[in-house]
Amino acid sequence: MDRAKIQSKIQEAKELVGGTPEDPFTQIAFREVLRILLQEHPVLLEEKSGLKTEAVLLPKQLSEFLAQKNIKSHVNRVVAILYYHYHSGQESTTILELQEAYSSIRVKAPHNFSDLLARCIRKGYVVGVLSEEDGKKAWQITPTGEKYVGEELGR
Repeated sequence: MDRAKIQSKIQEAKELVGGTPEDPFTQIAFREVLRILLQEHPVLLEEKSGLKTEAVLLPKQLSEFLAQKNIKSHVNRVVAILYYHYHSGQESTTILELQEAYSSIRVKAPHNFSDLLARCIRKGYVVGVLSEEDGKKAWQITPTGEKYVGEELGR
């Protein structure tokens, strides 16, 4: 990857993360976003390195998955929804899809998903991406978010 392309990815990461550079959560989110942006073909890299991603067994229903995790906060719920979507084969999730998920689990949705997602980004659990289907803004769970849902939630 040439220098200009790397600088372009750095700028894109800054725009996606926002926040103030001095904020430690912004710094964590920036590193995660940049790491993902610099991976040109993550699947090919996994195949070349011989790494195998571990299969995650999920319940058939999102509501059942969230009940197992005993989630109380919106931040944890959104990260868990993104985790569920990702491990169900959906790379990214839009706000509309988050609203539909909240409706399907019969939980009152937060008033402002953008603020909620910004908190998730600052914690390093989520990154903003462009949706592959329609080019709209979407969100994706980070490896830090996956580890958090897989190991910390539901203890």
